[in-house]
Amino acid sequence: MKKDWIYLLLFMAFAVMPLTSCDKDDDKETTEIYNHDPESDDDQIAMTGYDALEWLQGSIVVVDENNEVVRRIYGKPLDESQPTVISVPVEDLNDAKETFLCWVAPDKEATEVDGGYDYSLTDAEGKAQGSVSFRAVEGEAGVIARMSIADDTDLKQVSEVIFIDSDLWPENASVPVYQTDHTYFLNARVFEWRYSPYGPGGTYGCRSKDSIVEFYCIQGNMDSKEAILVWISPEAEKKHVAPRWYSSWEVCQYLPGVPEAERVLKYFNENKGKWDKMLDQMNEKGHLWKARWTWTSSATGNYEFMLNEHTENTVKCLDIDSRPGKICDVKFNPKESGYLDNHYRYMHIRVVPRKHW
Repeated sequence: MKKDWIYLLLFMAFAVMPLTSCDKDDDKETTEIYNHDPESDDDQIAMTGYDALEWLQGSIVVVDENNEVVRRIYGKPLDESQPTVISVPVEDLNDAKETFLCWVAPDKEATEVDGGYDYSLTDAEGKAQGSVSFRAVEGEAGVIARMSIADDTDLKQVSEVIFIDSDLWPENASVPVYQTDHTYFLNARVFEWRYSPYGPGGTYGCRSKDSIVEFYCIQGNMDSKEAILVWISPEAEKKHVAPRWYSSWEVCQYLPGVPEAERVLKYFNENKGKWDKMLDQMNEKGHLWKARWTWTSSATGNYEFMLNEHTENTVKCLDIDSRPGKICDVKFNPKESGYLDNHYRYMHIRVVPRKHW
C-alpha cells in the first residue's frame, strides 16, 4: 500500500520545519529509535526457523512472566489436585495423533516409532531444548494416548497430556460450538496507550482491562476442524504504539502466539473473498477493523499485528498487508521512547478444538 502522495506531503511538511544542528551520533540515534515506516517493511526480518518449545507451549497453554496460566489453548486439567496434567478429548487414536502432530512446529519433525512418536525439541538455531513422546495407551479405561515430557524440558504448566475418549468427557467441561461466519462476545484484554506531555519528552504508558468484545468466527468447529475466532484492534482515533511497547509482559502475555497466528495466516492466504467480507461486515457494525490512513487520525494504514514472542530487540509480527502474508520479526530499539502514530496494531485469536458429539 504505497502512497506516493503521502511522502510528498511529508516532504513538504519537513521542508518548512526550522533547522537545528545535531552531530552524527544524534542522527544515528534518531534513525535507530524511529525505524518504522508504515509504508515499508524495511524494519522486518524474515523468520529463519521456529522454536519448537515456544510452539509447543503456545499450542497448549499461554503463561505470564510468573509462569501462571493466562489462558488455555488445548485441553484442561480434570483433576484439581493435578493442575499441570492436561486432558484433551479425542474421538480415536488417529484423532489423538493429528492433535499431537499439530503441536509440532512447521520446520520440525517427530520421529514415528512403535506405538507413537518421539519429538526432540530444538530452537530456531537447532539447540536442544528437551523432548516429548506420544504413545498409544491400551487397557486403561477411557485413555487413548499420552504425551510424556522429559525432565530437561522447560514446558510450563504442563507435566503430561492425556488424550481422553470424547464419549467419556465430562459434560461440564464440554467444548463449545462455534459456527463459521457468526460472531461471539468473548472476554479479551484491551489496551489503551496513554501519553502525558509532562516531563522530558513526555511519558508513555499502557492501561489495560478485561473487556467483552465481539469476535468473528472465520472457521467453525462443527466439521472435524478447529474453530478460529479473531478480534482486531480498531483503527480508531488512538495512538498505535511502536514494537517495544508490545514486548513488555504487561502486554505480550495477552497477545496471540505464533501457532495461533499461523492458523489465521493460512486462512487469510487461502480465503481472500471471505476475509475481505469479514472486514466489511465488522466495519459495518462500527468496529473499524479495516486499515485506513488519514491526516486527521492515528490509524496505521496497514494490517500488521504484534505477537507474544520477542527477544531483546525484536517482536514477532503477523503481516497480512498482502498475499501471501507472513510471520516475521520486527526490530526495535529497546531504549526508544514514545510511540508515535501509525505503528502496529494487535489482534486477539481464539483457537477452539474440534467438537466431538
